[in-house]
Amino acid sequence: MSFLIDSKKGIERTKSMRNGNRAEEHNSLSESIEMPDAMVMEIISRLPLRFVFQCKILSKNFKGMISHPEFSKTLFHRQKVTSSQLIYLIHDGRMLREFPKISLNPITQSVTTLCYGIEILASCDGLLLLEFERIRCYCVFNPLTGEHQLIPYPNSPRHELKKIGLAVDYLTSNQYKLVSISNLVENSNLFYKFHLLSSERSDLWREIQLRTNTFISLPYGSPPVHWHNSLYFLRSDGSVLALDTKNEEVVLIDRLDFIDHYDISYGKILTSREMSGNDIWLGRAQGLLTLVCIFRKHIVIGTFDRTSSRWGYSHTLDNFVLSPDGDIIGFPVWIDSKKMSFLVQRPPTQYHDLYEYDTNINGYKNVAVLDKVDYPMYCFHPTLACVHKTPSNNVTIAQEMSIAGRLDDIRRFILKGTNTSEEEVGGGGGGGGEEEETL
Repeated sequence: MSFLIDSKKGIERTKSMRNGNRAEEHNSLSESIEMPDAMVMEIISRLPLRFVFQCKILSKNFKGMISHPEFSKTLFHRQKVTSSQLIYLIHDGRMLREFPKISLNPITQSVTTLCYGIEILASCDGLLLLEFERIRCYCVFNPLTGEHQLIPYPNSPRHELKKIGLAVDYLTSNQYKLVSISNLVENSNLFYKFHLLSSERSDLWREIQLRTNTFISLPYGSPPVHWHNSLYFLRSDGSVLALDTKNEEVVLIDRLDFIDHYDISYGKILTSREMSGNDIWLGRAQGLLTLVCIFRKHIVIGTFDRTSSRWGYSHTLDNFVLSPDGDIIGFPVWIDSKKMSFLVQRPPTQYHDLYEYDTNINGYKNVAVLDKVDYPMYCFHPTLACVHKTPSNNVTIAQEMSIAGRLDDIRRFILKGTNTSEEEVGGGGGGGGEEEETL
């Protein structure tokens, strides 16, 4: 009997040792295949952004790592190179408007339609600023995640709102601000009136004023430019209003010194001393605030130095956007990761040649032929920038449903053909018919 008991104990000890060895082997195997965080994040960073977005819900650890500013920078710069697009609207007076996009890698063009009453106002770091005119509201929208926020107009007559811009602080705080500008004359004192709204308080527009000695209009077709925590509004004489969205201060940047010099030596296109906006543009190229001036003989490109708060000219080109009749048939294309590009029409057709700077020849060359295009264009590349969700007290349920359908149409069209394909995006199409009446 004692022999049996001892044997049983021996078997149990053997099983225990075997189980222990197996556990040790399993733990050893787990440790051998467990990848360091850096390798995991490198793998995730190469996934389509939609899957990166889904990884955030796996655990708090994943969410924290994906939301880390350094990782966000990695995603941000990779998407700039691989998924940049130019998007715009073509207004033809019909109830439906053409909504084209130009994908840049490779260069292709496609188009869909939008119902009347939707405007594109800005694009900044993966977010779009849209306007639904009929219900008097702005919409901040991330086409990648589908998140959107509806924001009512500031308490100012609609006809006084001249421009509106979007400033996104995606890589540091996941906040954004809207800035509208209007101009008024009061007691013979001229001033610009800004309305500023932060994403965390979508019901509170704050007012900022800047008085000036002279009133200069804001040219059509030159949207505000977001650069280094400020929004820059071009005036028709070449001077710029700069609103610091962090300190909420406005300054006036004088016009470029070389404008008057080139006006004399290169033959200004217009006889007026003020530029109309057809021959001057403000934008961002290769990370620099850039101004393009079209003269009769030459195109002059200038860049802004933040340290000295002054403009300097970058380089001068022969004027290749002017027709033999003296009409401007081209305009700059702002692609932030590249040097200044241009789209130039081929009269009498509606086709345009896309000219990009080639470092090998130290000049511009034609890289693509595109169908009908229009200005302004907005450069867009998808990001995981957050959109705040707030109640829409001035919008009915029917209007919200209609807006959601329109946004889904836009989302699917923008993401189709990128590294986040249409099939990956999923979701239903936008509504039509009766919903269109609510917009």
